[in-house]
Amino acid sequence: MATRRSRLKKNLKKLLPAVTVTLTTVPFAVWSAPAQAFFPPAWSVPPVVTVVPPVAPPPLIVVPPVSPPPFVPPPVVPPVIVVPPVSPPPIVVPPPHQCPLPNGVPEPATVASALIGLAAVAGYRFRRKQ
Repeated sequence: MATRRSRLKKNLKKLLPAVTVTLTTVPFAVWSAPAQAFFPPAWSVPPVVTVVPPVAPPPLIVVPPVSPPPFVPPPVVPPVIVVPPVSPPPIVVPPPHQCPLPNGVPEPATVASALIGLAAVAGYRFRRKQ
């Protein structure tokens, strides 16, 4: 009985890759859409070609020449007088604090990490006591 089972297992190991390939390629080949972008469909009957006569060109419209307007010199602009701005008073900046003040609420990940660390330490101490 054991030899028959081992032969069956050996044959199934050989057969498994072929079954896997068959079960994946056959549905893909049968139900997938054809690649018409790469291979356009072949026509059994050539398509009907219609010849459109050329369209007559539009009539030419002749525009009469127009004389340019008379030259008018631009007005004279008075020179711009630049007044320097008044400098503001100096800004006194107080010295910064030596250490930044802590934020009131810690990040959730910090709280979770702290709880996990405390649980690990408590478990280690509990195991050492026993």
